[in-house]
Amino acid sequence: MISTIKAYLAQAKIGLKVGVKYRFHFLITLLTVPLSLIIYYFLWQAIYAYTGQDIIRGFTFPDLVQYYVLSMIVGFFVWCDVDKWISQDVRRGHIITIFTYPMKFLWQHLAFEIGINSLGIVLQMIPIFLIGFVFFGLAVAPAFNFVMFIVSVMLAFLLAFFISFNVGLSAFWLKKIEGIRRVRRTLLVFLSGGMIPLSFFPQSLQQVSHFLPFEYVRYVPIQIYLGEFSRLGVLSQLGLQLVWIVLLYFLSKAVYKRAFKQFAGAGV
Repeated sequence: MISTIKAYLAQAKIGLKVGVKYRFHFLITLLTVPLSLIIYYFLWQAIYAYTGQDIIRGFTFPDLVQYYVLSMIVGFFVWCDVDKWISQDVRRGHIITIFTYPMKFLWQHLAFEIGINSLGIVLQMIPIFLIGFVFFGLAVAPAFNFVMFIVSVMLAFLLAFFISFNVGLSAFWLKKIEGIRRVRRTLLVFLSGGMIPLSFFPQSLQQVSHFLPFEYVRYVPIQIYLGEFSRLGVLSQLGLQLVWIVLLYFLSKAVYKRAFKQFAGAGV
């Protein structure tokens, strides 16, 4: 048991080292995100001024600015590229070595992603929080909402991981999955409310999104922080996040079994 835990911690440390290797990317992102927020700020300022409305789809202008700040913050936390690493390992033949590790394939990749994201939290998430408070009027959420927001973001990371993991497993059949990865990233950003809040979508699309896991990756955690749910509503949303995590976990296990059979059957 202890040796297994040490193995997963070692994998997380490897992820952290990979993140350190790409620290320049993290720092560049830290510079570009405030620029993106400035663009969103003046764009929506112009939209609110043109329409002459104080509230659009339930958002005042300050609320919408806070939404985008939080969207950037959550985006850092839930960023996951496990499909990229699986695809590379399959194409390069490294997957054979990985199967010899004394770790479960799924949990090994989860530990690796946690290691990478831990650096992103320090270099990106925390600084953007501070920038949001100082320059973009991000309000401090009540203690309950803030704690539940952190819990929700952690669950959102697991959701994003399982979605990406399942996409990565398709590499066992397709080898090259760059196109599918682009679709996954686009859907995850668009349908999670990363581009615009889901309340701006047509009613029919909003109804469809309720039956998909994407809104629980970004939109729901943000709404929890902004206090859009009652306490009971917050617990209900966390419960739905857990349901999606369990469903995607079992889907991941089922797809992995078929992927491993495909790999073994191909005699690679």
